[in-house]
Amino acid sequence: MKLLYVACTFNPMDLNSGSGSDYDLYHFFESQGVQLRLIGPFSDYPSKLERVYRRIHPLFSRRGSAKYSMAFIRTSGKKVTEAAKDYQPDVVFSYFSAPVVNFKVDVPLVYMLDTTLKGNQDQRPYFSKIEYLRMLNWELKVIRKSSRIITWSEWSANIIRDTYHVPEDRISFLPRPSSLPRRCIPQRIDFAPPDFSTLRLLLVGRQYERKGVDIALQLVELLHQKGIKVDLHVVGVDGQDTNAKYFKPYNKTISTELEEYVHHYQWAHFLIHPARFEASGIVASEAAAFGVPTITNAAGGLATTVRDGVSGVVLPRGSSAGEYLNVLLHYMKHPEEYVRLRQSTRKRYETELNLDVAGRKILKVITEAINARGD
Repeated sequence: MKLLYVACTFNPMDLNSGSGSDYDLYHFFESQGVQLRLIGPFSDYPSKLERVYRRIHPLFSRRGSAKYSMAFIRTSGKKVTEAAKDYQPDVVFSYFSAPVVNFKVDVPLVYMLDTTLKGNQDQRPYFSKIEYLRMLNWELKVIRKSSRIITWSEWSANIIRDTYHVPEDRISFLPRPSSLPRRCIPQRIDFAPPDFSTLRLLLVGRQYERKGVDIALQLVELLHQKGIKVDLHVVGVDGQDTNAKYFKPYNKTISTELEEYVHHYQWAHFLIHPARFEASGIVASEAAAFGVPTITNAAGGLATTVRDGVSGVVLPRGSSAGEYLNVLLHYMKHPEEYVRLRQSTRKRYETELNLDVAGRKILKVITEAINARGD
């Protein structure tokens, strides 16, 4: 199989670039003997007119302008088209829509996305109306020309089917796998009865408000009011608060920092993920590798990454700190249920939430796209 791998602005050679999914997928394909050529990543150099437009856009809207410039769309599309003509791949794979909006070669395109623009805008409005419609037009162009579409959640897949009107046989979804290196994952987990004398909670995220750090802090306060000792580690954002210990983002290419990052999962009783919006939530899959259940809510695609009652608890979208408290109190009163939840969490990692399983499913979809062209 000859595959042209299209990067966007993240570098698949850098584990710390973006969420690490580009890095994982590229190197998984490589490990499976796929013949690869990488095009990108690309830099965005807006024209003078677009730079002026971006400066005046806030004067008529409080929301954001398009994520990419028209110059980026044109330039990246031209380079991808030229690379495809030169390389003559069996398939083109892109994890982002922007570089393939103007892609014009008659080769199967497999488009992968965290979430749709519509889903993002519906749950977490960021772009102004005119900019949203402009970007939606780009996304729909890519959707229409794609042979197969892969996404990380059933929620996202439903939007592609029901709102974008894509036939179901062109859509695949799967839970987002952990991106932690295999060497970090323990072969066995000790499922001994928990010591809840001090409840150990972990939150991992780089955006304070979107990841719900404030909700986690409210939760800690409620636990204190109940007389429960609790430690909360917040990894990825800066802060100063007596109810939490804050840790900087870690560089996973440095072995000592990767070990420190992994230690947080080894330490925690629960991963708390009260995000207000999340396309899929890779940290829940990372936690599952250590048998650590996630307590979250049904924002975005989280109900696919975390299977309610199997690898954690999925509360209704927008749940309050009090609802998270009730879940914790239940498992503290029923430690045998907590142990069973840990066991099923780890089993789900082994069967669904690791890169080997996910990568094979993605390669299967890519192969189907190639074979469909031959038919």
